[in-house]
Amino acid sequence: MKLRLATILSLAVLLLAFTLPALAQSDEKVDLGIITVKQKDLANQLAGELAKGASFETLAKRNSVGPASFRGGRLGKVPYARLRSEYRAALEGLAPGKPSKVIPTEEGYTILMRFDQPGETKSEAAADTGFKGFGQSNTRFTTNEPSMDTSPVAPEISPGAPMQKSEPDAPYLAARRKVLSGVEDLIAGKLKQAESNFSQALGDNPREDSAVFLLEMTRQGINGKVKTKAIKLFAEGFLAITENNGAVALQKFLECKKADTGFWQGELFAANMLAGQGQRDEAKRIIEKEVLARNPSSARAYVTLGLMAADENLPNKAREYLERAVQLNPEFAQAHYQLGMMALYDRDFKTAERQFKQTIALDPFNDQACNNLGLVYLYTKRPNEAEKMYKKALSLNPGYPDAHVNLGNLYVAQKKLNLAVDEYVKALAVDPKFGPAYSNMAGAYALKGDWTEAITAADKALELGYQVPQGLLDAIAPHRTKKAK
Repeated sequence: MKLRLATILSLAVLLLAFTLPALAQSDEKVDLGIITVKQKDLANQLAGELAKGASFETLAKRNSVGPASFRGGRLGKVPYARLRSEYRAALEGLAPGKPSKVIPTEEGYTILMRFDQPGETKSEAAADTGFKGFGQSNTRFTTNEPSMDTSPVAPEISPGAPMQKSEPDAPYLAARRKVLSGVEDLIAGKLKQAESNFSQALGDNPREDSAVFLLEMTRQGINGKVKTKAIKLFAEGFLAITENNGAVALQKFLECKKADTGFWQGELFAANMLAGQGQRDEAKRIIEKEVLARNPSSARAYVTLGLMAADENLPNKAREYLERAVQLNPEFAQAHYQLGMMALYDRDFKTAERQFKQTIALDPFNDQACNNLGLVYLYTKRPNEAEKMYKKALSLNPGYPDAHVNLGNLYVAQKKLNLAVDEYVKALAVDPKFGPAYSNMAGAYALKGDWTEAITAADKALELGYQVPQGLLDAIAPHRTKKAK
């Protein structure tokens, strides 16, 4: 097994003071946070702490028994008209960033907070590049069985790989743009503005993992627990990754410790990048001796250790690390995703299905998990479900070549050869050097009896260094002679 580490970071506006608008219209949405506890005294205590400026998300994670507690009580934007009447009453006239009164409910005692959502600014509109959540490492694999049949692929994304635009106001994409704007504010030293951006991102997508991470870091800076210089360096490294400048990113992350010896986040990212460059011993030393020594509950650190172990062909050790990450944070989608990837390599489709479904439940916008769940369905002879998952992956990311190829492969199996070729063409429009698309296109043309196109596509795959199935090359060989004549 060969898992290549790659730090894929997600991304993307200012905290504008404004008065609370009336929330009476049926289509109005409110960016809502909720804390529910069993004891009235505790609820009153938390309300008092919130009124003094305590972090809502931190208190929710520590105390709330509600279903959104693991993500800091953030529900995202919810329709006002669908809220309970007592919640609507508590929100009436409530200013953004202020806690509601304590509300008695069947579940216990609840505190609400409304987070502000200013309209799109010029800087947000300009940030038109979207990225998946950070810490993700993905692997593309192909079957090696020699035949004319097309071979499925699973995802491989390099740092900073751009996604094609989806709908401009898609919540997950809006969240990533706001994270990027927040990162730019951190570089400018505008921590309060960055805090607003990351909070707004969570309003658009409460599961935007990078926003959670960066919001916590920013608040540490605002509260004086982390030096602003270290945060600025981290943000510069973060931005360098999105610009596909790994050398600069690594340099910035390594400099973070010089600015603040207690700042472990930069070293975690540096270790991730070193592992991706094959410097696993140094990466492991940094994580074990530096990161985990200061933050022993870092699920992200254990995911990185797991990926390195998998890269060293130590699957049992890799699973041990990944399962430890899940123990530390059961809601960490990336840990479930990587466990699913390992199961997929082992052809343990039952486990892979469970882990990819869990990933999607925790991160509904994870296009790679959707693609790979499609592969599981394909291998377990559920083609209709596979098609739905490939199309779901493409609805989330139309510029995802792997999903186009896998959908094309499915069409080949169903003898829909023209549709298959269309999907391969779409994949190559995104990545003109994607060898599997050419190879599988050659197989589709061969099945159509269009040997000229089959030869052209197969030769292009070979030119790119892709191993075309020998069975396909054997089928094409007699027609090369005819073409030469």
